[in-house]
Amino acid sequence: MRRRILRATVVAVLCALLLFAVPLAVAVLRLYRQDEIRELERAADRAALTLPTVVSQFDPRELPRLRPGTRLAVYDTRARLVTGSGPVSGDAVVRAALAGSAQSLQVGGDLVVTVPVGSAERVRGAVRVSRSGAWAWRRAAFTWLAMGVLGTLAVGAAALVSFRSSKRLAQPFESLAGTARRLEGGDLTARAAPSGLSEADEVATALNRVAERLDRTLQRERAFSADASHQLRTAVARTRLELESELAVWPPSDPYAAMHAALESLDHMATTVDDLLALARDLPERTSLDVTALLSEARGRWQDDLAAAGRLLRVVVEDDLPPAVGSRQAASQVLDVLIANAAAHGRGEVTVRARDAGEVLAVDVEDQGPGLPEAQDVFARRPAGEEHGIGLTLARSLVEAEGGRLFVSRRAPCPCFTWLVPPAEPAEPRV
Repeated sequence: MRRRILRATVVAVLCALLLFAVPLAVAVLRLYRQDEIRELERAADRAALTLPTVVSQFDPRELPRLRPGTRLAVYDTRARLVTGSGPVSGDAVVRAALAGSAQSLQVGGDLVVTVPVGSAERVRGAVRVSRSGAWAWRRAAFTWLAMGVLGTLAVGAAALVSFRSSKRLAQPFESLAGTARRLEGGDLTARAAPSGLSEADEVATALNRVAERLDRTLQRERAFSADASHQLRTAVARTRLELESELAVWPPSDPYAAMHAALESLDHMATTVDDLLALARDLPERTSLDVTALLSEARGRWQDDLAAAGRLLRVVVEDDLPPAVGSRQAASQVLDVLIANAAAHGRGEVTVRARDAGEVLAVDVEDQGPGLPEAQDVFARRPAGEEHGIGLTLARSLVEAEGGRLFVSRRAPCPCFTWLVPPAEPAEPRV
């Protein structure tokens, strides 16, 4: 990138110099030639003023002093050379002067000026002044050399400025490329730092957002196996227990009922896997939640298990509940985690209550157990191999991903977990 910027800048400066210098060089050459011609005209006029009435009686010592390299010749009315340096017989420019017309033109490699002597009615002779045209070329060459030196300095200055500018412009993008390579190598903690260049900072901000999203998604997918195993453990144990119970009965009963129950459990496990995978990939839909239907489905999944353990599941839905939005998949998983936690670690009756908590839907899950330890963070993920902690961690992550809150509203006695579901619209303050 630096080389491209440097090359483009130098080429642009060279093109600008050429477009400016070529016409200027031609104009300089013409200007110097015009200066030479005007000087020759002045010398010819001075010489014409010094000539006597009879040109043939002219004394050469009376000729004006000329610059070295300048040749002056005087001709009579018959175009014959009287004195000076010039053609012995007057050429076309001399005859034109004898005809009363001054001439200024280039003959061969010389600049020639001729002026008539006398008045237009009576021309007494002609003065011819010439000088090599190389003088104008020499003066132009020195000027061109100076222009070339200045142009070279200009190109050098442009290259220096371009080098520093290209370094400043390329450095942020090189840093972005380095960050992208680190991300490609699997380092999702890599972040692009701001550079002060607005265009590069916009790319850096977008790259950082993508990296953060990838990091969150990867973390959630890495935790998927642990979360899925925790959620499926109860269903697998229930299915295994049902099948083993049928095998232990003698004489064998109709196996179709056990097979149907096992298939239902397998369907529930497959649905759980699909839901958790979708949630891990940030794919849940945010739709209006039917709390009554969700709690009814949760009761259908857990009532028999709790009843088998001699415990009661009670679901209470208050009237005029505020509307709420979220992912039905996430809501179902959160309810399963909270009820499973109460079933596994609590005692007595399990109560699930949906209520209005200041225009926000709240779902409480409580049991009649002794309570939770004060110093224990029940939502912290435990090291691999420990029995508890994964489910509540999953539930909180799902709730926070939906924009809600999950916390322990009462530790002891009869511990209670409260889930605040995001409202459908921002709640207006009560008057």
